[in-house]
Amino acid sequence: MELSPFLMTNKRLTNRVLKVVLTLSFLGVALCAGAEAGKGVYRFLNFPYDAKLSGLGGENVSLQASDVNMSYVNPALLSNDVHNQASATFLNYLDDAKAGSLSYAYAIDTLNYVAAHLAYMGYGAFQGYDEFGNPTGDFKAGDFCASLEYARYLGHGMRLGLALKPIYSHIEDYASFGLGFDVGFNYYNPDKGFSVGVAARNFGVQCKTYYDTDKRESLPFNLQLGFTQGFKHAPLKISVTYDRLNDWNLDYYREVEMKQIIGEEATVEKIKGVDMFFRHLIFGLEINIGKAFYIEAAYNHRRKREFALTDARAINGFSFGAGLKVYAFKLDLSLAQYAPAANAFTLTLSTDIEKFRKK
Repeated sequence: MELSPFLMTNKRLTNRVLKVVLTLSFLGVALCAGAEAGKGVYRFLNFPYDAKLSGLGGENVSLQASDVNMSYVNPALLSNDVHNQASATFLNYLDDAKAGSLSYAYAIDTLNYVAAHLAYMGYGAFQGYDEFGNPTGDFKAGDFCASLEYARYLGHGMRLGLALKPIYSHIEDYASFGLGFDVGFNYYNPDKGFSVGVAARNFGVQCKTYYDTDKRESLPFNLQLGFTQGFKHAPLKISVTYDRLNDWNLDYYREVEMKQIIGEEATVEKIKGVDMFFRHLIFGLEINIGKAFYIEAAYNHRRKREFALTDARAINGFSFGAGLKVYAFKLDLSLAQYAPAANAFTLTLSTDIEKFRKK
């Protein structure tokens, strides 16, 4: 697709779009500059609400997959390929936790695309107790997010995307509201099978806290960079995603205070630089068998290391997926192992509404 005559004669409009994207990006970095890695609210926003994405290790901002759900992680992945596509996902997460999402995309014309996603994460029922240890009954907790997305084609394989994300979270009688934003960029060269994506995800503000306080917490800002390479004479695609460009030190889960509580020496072995670097990387492989079936696998080194157990062997860190398309319907399945006996199974059903309209 070449640069459109409309954009060639309207450079001012293109410059304005670029200024808006850059402004929002700098705003996101400024809002999250003081945030501590791994802390804050609404961390469910970084969860993969799609079987295909889950099978690719949970992170991918560059894959051209004709999948409406990919725009949830990078709004710039919206294109004509997902016009009038609807999708529903169900995820059986750890223990009683369940998640799901609904998605729809529409191409306004050859340059402008929109999409909407509704994601939900439920954590099951919990037993409540007061400060004296007396039971107060069961309660539930859950999170919701609606993502409204817009993408524009700029020519020469480049697209820019924006997303507005109202957020609602509740724990027992406590509730919180927030507003998040995503900014994404994608370049795709179909002749060479190469795609690169950049996404600044989940910058914004907590509008209402769970309890009466003036201290608002930060959103789980995540800056990601990835590329995907396809091959002319082989039906496969290789993806590499660098997660959390904004957080080099991912060693925040091992708390020194815990060792102090249990009486051990407060010393923690430092993660080496090479190990830390690979904790940011997710490697994905997709193999297409004809036009109607694919299989995929991925390795997430961070997941492998953080969920490793010294007395058990498992394939945690690996994830697998497959998809089958029959006429206007597509079924995607994935299995991701976080730890021994802790598997996440995801099912996504999509349909191409446009095929029904052509009858």
